[in-house]
Amino acid sequence: MPRVPLVLVVDDDLVTTLTLDALLRKAGLETACAGNLAEAEAALRTQPVALVLLDVHLPDGNGLDLCRKLTGSSPVPVLFISGDGDVATKTKGFAAGGVDYITKPLSGAEVLARVRTHLRLSAARESLATLYAERVSKLSAAQQFLMPEPEALPAASFQVYIRQTLQAGGDFYDVIPVGASIVDYLVADVSGHDLGASLWTASFKALLASCVSVLDTPLDTCRSINDSLRRLLPAGAYFTALYARLDRAAKIITFVNAGHPPAILLESHEKRTRLLEQEGDILGVFDDAIFGVSNVSVQPGDRLYLYTDGLVETRGSREEGCVRAAEACQRFAGLSLKESVLAIVEEMCGGHELQDDIVLLGVEI
Repeated sequence: MPRVPLVLVVDDDLVTTLTLDALLRKAGLETACAGNLAEAEAALRTQPVALVLLDVHLPDGNGLDLCRKLTGSSPVPVLFISGDGDVATKTKGFAAGGVDYITKPLSGAEVLARVRTHLRLSAARESLATLYAERVSKLSAAQQFLMPEPEALPAASFQVYIRQTLQAGGDFYDVIPVGASIVDYLVADVSGHDLGASLWTASFKALLASCVSVLDTPLDTCRSINDSLRRLLPAGAYFTALYARLDRAAKIITFVNAGHPPAILLESHEKRTRLLEQEGDILGVFDDAIFGVSNVSVQPGDRLYLYTDGLVETRGSREEGCVRAAEACQRFAGLSLKESVLAIVEEMCGGHELQDDIVLLGVEI
């Protein structure tokens, strides 16, 4: 059975309280009564109140203050009931967060009509919020399914950390085996931070899957994706991306940069880290886009780190953040790859309120 809404009546006039209590109960609602602010706050802490009928003037304070406190921390609607019918007081009531204002003497029919209306509106908002949360959860699960787990591709020797501020976000990674000893790694970031941005990652995944081939270079793939995104993305939308093809047999990584933060290479023999700076245009905007391309020799035991800008923009400039990230990669070189990825994220972002999605992808050469 659905729970019967509980209405809290807060008024120091006993006759008004008893009248409203009887009226609401006769209408099939549950009630609780309070004669002052202290009793009202106690009831709100201990009972599942669905709506408050609140007098403006109470023995131990002003109902407006309680309304401000309540609406700042709870979705419970507040309807003022007061003998003050002047516009100034009503305006203060709405400014405090009240959803309605009923003047005394009260009409039972009017009170019931307004209570029922606001209970229905509150229930509708709650249903929408629940539906929204469910859809976000499903979208997040679907998006996560698009990105492979390290356990599914052990030969790719990678570990990843991903955090999305809205459960489903615009940051994205992929790992694609394309040959006997060749694996492609990519991290990308779509413009915007709303849930709409996350929908484009599925399009990017589909384009990547259709374009990647051992016969095509990473540059060829990025050009094909750019051509398709220019036709798909709405005005103002774009991707940044960093594409790395690792050929373990040849001991070479080919990088293509499309407006993305630089990769970090941890060279085990030299015991140093390198920021592999590249310039390149973003994806999905320019028909004649130019991407940064480079080939870097690597050795077994080296590590490669690809990431999105959320990792390096928690404080200071992106450039400063990239330097800090490279230093963190060096500092945690003695840890396992999985441990190092987690330690780097904690070093860079721990204790900071994150405003952007984060991906950090580590690869053991």
